This record gives sequence, structure tokens and C-alpha cells, in this order.
Amino acid sequence: MFVFCVATSWAVQTATTIKPGDTLRLICAEESDLNRDYRVTSDGLILVDFLGAVKVQGLTEADAAKKISKQLEDEKILKKATISLQLISPEVKLIKFGGESKIQGETPWKSGMTLIDLMRISELTMNTDVTRVQVKSADGKLRVVDASKPSSADNNLSLMPGDEVTFLKKDPNNQPTTNPNNPDTNPNNPVTNPVTNPVTNPGSVSQVTLAGLVALPGKYDLVANMTLRELLVRAGGFLEGARLGSITLERGASKRELSIPADNDFALMPGDVVTVNAPERPKMFVTVDGSVNKPGRYEINEGTKLSEVIKMAGGFVEGARTDRIKIFSPANTKPREIKFEDIELGYRGDIELSQGQTIEIPGPKPNMALDSRTKAAAGAIAFLFLLGF
Repeated sequence: MFVFCVATSWAVQTATTIKPGDTLRLICAEESDLNRDYRVTSDGLILVDFLGAVKVQGLTEADAAKKISKQLEDEKILKKATISLQLISPEVKLIKFGGESKIQGETPWKSGMTLIDLMRISELTMNTDVTRVQVKSADGKLRVVDASKPSSADNNLSLMPGDEVTFLKKDPNNQPTTNPNNPDTNPNNPVTNPVTNPVTNPGSVSQVTLAGLVALPGKYDLVANMTLRELLVRAGGFLEGARLGSITLERGASKRELSIPADNDFALMPGDVVTVNAPERPKMFVTVDGSVNKPGRYEINEGTKLSEVIKMAGGFVEGARTDRIKIFSPANTKPREIKFEDIELGYRGDIELSQGQTIEIPGPKPNMALDSRTKAAAGAIAFLFLLGF
């Protein structure tokens, strides 16, 4: 029994859990409109069509699938929901590089990546000895390769996750500056630990911050004469959708816009914050119809909730059937029906709206609805008319 409990506990602890930034592939057997890839927001949510925001952070794929399935069925969006989820965003695997090159650091590994690919992004100098490039694998094995000929097998050497590549400096006397079989034993090795110790002023490490659509956002040590391009290479480059013409630099209280490639050589300073901006989002609109004071078409932002749009529309008129609000989505003829009171009482989360949806509130139209004063006045007039006045 003890062995079983330990094994079960270990299995639970090692199960992969969902975190912000992950991408989940959702498949629903009964409703193909739900089938697509969903990115987990910084708050740990995914925005599921017809359902709105669902918290999945910290759950396993199986637990998240069960949660979505249950919500779809409980809210009567689907009579039966067979959901499967697959985590498709792999962990970033890195390759370190440094030595006699303009750029030193690490970059995400990609399938099929070769030594020549790494040489291009590291920007070798005139003093780089391309006939002797050190490649150290993750298991500690070291080899020295000749990358001087474009067609050579060494030049096209496939790199693997965890590899460390060191570019050596040319020896003016054509003598090896290091023992290829054991470089760490030679005190004259000019590139000892070039990647992990890029600090130019010992005891005083300055940093810059990189944010936005890059592979590895975060804080980076500022090496001498670091440029914008070097910082971006260290961060593994851009992600899909990055606006290369809109990179924001914050320096103290001032801001300015940079662009690639025009500002490749822009020199960075301690404390700089560089943000690679996302593409401008197209405007989103929803339509509110029925028993509200100001029905019409409203512009919304990503994340706008149903209660916010109802306020934009002036609130419900008296007699509105708030227990039968219908939300119609494009490309889906079956509306979603909700009780607004459940949101107000906290029985369910507010509904996050998306582009093109129509919110229909049954009940009297605004011009047909009478407030309490109007009703009282109308009643008094009718009473006087009956008395013959």
C-alpha cells in the first residue's frame, strides 16, 4: 500500500501542468467550431468560444478538458461535450555560444539548426579562427571542428539542445592557444566561460529589460557596447506577429520608437526597457438588441464582459427578460442562453464577448417601456377621464 501511494504521488507531481504562455489544442467531438488552438493568457485563462474565459493554469491537460466539458454541459451550450486538450507549446531549448564573436549569449534551439546558422547570428570577427570551433555537448563531450569551408561536414554540423559553442581567436604564431582535448587546463585560453560571465565591470552588473513578442523576455546583463540587435539575438529573436517597425524604448521618463533593421546598431544603456510590440488589433464590435435603453452597435476591447456592454447600452428597461438573454455568435446558428442574475449573484463568471456577437434581451422595446412616473401620470389621467373631467 505504501509503495502504491508513493508511486501515485510521484505520478501526480510529475504530470505536466498548464502555465501562462502555453498553447492548448482543443478538440470537441460534438462541436467543430470549438476546435482550434487557444493561448493561455497571463492570468492563466483561455477564451473558449461560446463559453468565455476558463481558468486552466495549474491543471493537467486531462483536468482542464474535464472542466471545459462540464461547463459546456452545465451551461447547456452542448447536451454532451467530449473534449480533449493537448499541450502543443514545447519548453524552450537553448544553445549557448560565445568567444571571439560580436554577440555572445544563448539562442533557442530549432530542429535542423546547424553550426553555420549559429555563425551567422553570432557575427564572427576578422580574428575568429573558424578552423577550430569548439562544440561541447550537454553530456560534456567536446569536439573541435573546422568550419572554414561552406561545403564541409563540420560547417553543416547539426546542433543539439544544450550544446555550447565557443569561437576561438586566431593565434598570430599559428600555434594552438588551447588544448582541444582539455581547453580548461590551459590558462591562456581567452574564452574561458564566455557565456555565463559576460559582465564587463566585476561587482557592478547593469541590466536591460526586454519584453513583448520575443522568445525569451526578461532581464539581460548589459555588456560593453551592446546594441539592440545583439539584445534581440540573445532573446532568441521575434515571435510571430511582432511589429519590427514598432519597438518601444523606455529610458528614464522618456520614450521613443525604434525599428528593425534601421536601428540595429542602437546602443543600449543601463536601465533601458525595450518592448517588442504586438500587432495592432482590429476593432471589435458587438450588437445589443431588445430590451435595453440604448440598443445599437458598440465597439469593445478584448476581454470586455457582458455586464460592461449592458451598461454601455444604458441598462435594462423595465420588464426585460434578463433570465433569457441570448448571445448569438458568427458562424453558429445556435444561441447561448444565460440568466443575468446568475452573474450578478456570483453563481457564474461574467461572459467575455468576442467580435461580431449579438446580445438579444427579450422584453419591451425602449420606446414601449414606461418608467414609474409616466405610469402614475397615465393612471391619474385615465382615472380623471372615468370621472368625467
